[in-house]
Amino acid sequence: MIWVKKAKTLLEWLTHSGKFNGFDRNLEKVTLVSAAPGKLICEMKVEEQHANKMGTLHGGMIATLVDVISSLALLCTERGKPGVSVDMNITYMSPAKVGEDILITAHVLKEGRSLSFASVDLMNKATGKLIAQGRHTKHMGNRPPEGSVKKSNNE
Repeated sequence: MIWVKKAKTLLEWLTHSGKFNGFDRNLEKVTLVSAAPGKLICEMKVEEQHANKMGTLHGGMIATLVDVISSLALLCTERGKPGVSVDMNITYMSPAKVGEDILITAHVLKEGRSLSFASVDLMNKATGKLIAQGRHTKHMGNRPPEGSVKKSNNE
């Protein structure tokens, strides 16, 4: 339950923290379905603001969803850090039309000492058809080895 609350709070902050004039306003329709350590499922109805001239979900919007939802999944781990993007790739497989509902599922694949890896699947909610799949690598800073953290003089 703590992961759901944390993910919901982060998503609400990201999508509803004030009036948006920038690109983040495109995320305001994303809602949380479920959260667990290292896994997040969200959904969104594709609207005109998310579409290209062909009336389908824009590739840049898909990339944004991969970036943001995988970062939120990384925040829902014991480490709880968003990291900095090092590499991201997306494979586009089928279109999502305006009016269709999509599911966005992010999985943390591995959290290493300095890098973390996540995958994201975007699927048509009604048909289960895979729309796109993304991979995201993030630099998390160096995690000190177990037992090597020095305590301050106050502890």
